[in-house]
Amino acid sequence: MSEKYVSEKNAADKKRRRILNIANSFALMLAIIVFFSLYSLIIDAMTDSSKFEVRFENDETFATQGRIYRLYVDGEEYCDIDYNRYSLTDDNGNTDYKYCTLIEDASRLTYTVILCAMLYVVIVIAKKSIDSTPFTKENINRVKLISLLQLLLAVLPGMVRMVMSFIRFNYYSSSFDITSWYLFAISAVIAMIAFIFQKGLDLQEDVNSFI
Repeated sequence: MSEKYVSEKNAADKKRRRILNIANSFALMLAIIVFFSLYSLIIDAMTDSSKFEVRFENDETFATQGRIYRLYVDGEEYCDIDYNRYSLTDDNGNTDYKYCTLIEDASRLTYTVILCAMLYVVIVIAKKSIDSTPFTKENINRVKLISLLQLLLAVLPGMVRMVMSFIRFNYYSSSFDITSWYLFAISAVIAMIAFIFQKGLDLQEDVNSFI
C-alpha cells in the first residue's frame, strides 16, 4: 500500500469526521431551538393571566415612527407585538392577552418544529452523501419531503393561529401575508428540483441497464 494512498485515505476519513461532527452539531442546535420554543409556551401557559399587559409606548427607532406596542409580563418587558393580534375580543368585548400570547407561542412553535424538521432532513442527506453520490432514490424522496414540509410551513402556523382564535374568540382576524406566497413558491421550486433529479436518475438507470 503506497504512502500516497494512505495519505489520501486519512484525508478522506478526516473530512468525513468533520462533516459528521458539523451535521451532529446542527442537529443538536435544532433540538435546543425546539426545546426553548416549547419551554416558552409552557412558561406562558403557567403564568397568571393578570400578569400580561400591553402598553403603547414611545420608541426611538425609525421603523416604529416613535410609537410601538409592547407586551409586558409581570411588569417586565416581554417583546414588541403586532397589536392586531392582541386586540381579539370575545362575545362580551373582552380580550385575553395571555391567550393571545399563547396563540403566538403555539404558532411560533409550529413554525420552528417544521423548519427544524426541514433542516434535519438536509442534514440526513449530507450525512448519507459522504461516501456515495447524493443522487439516489432515497435522497430524492427526502427532497420531496422537504418540499412537503415547506408547504406545511406556509400553511400550518396560520392554521394553528386560526383554530386557537376560534376556540377562544369565535372569530379570526387575518390580513394578506406575502411571506406565505413566498413559502408556497419555494415549495413548488423544491418539488420541481426533486422531479428533475428523479428524471435524471431514471435516465441514468436506463443507461446502466444497457451497459
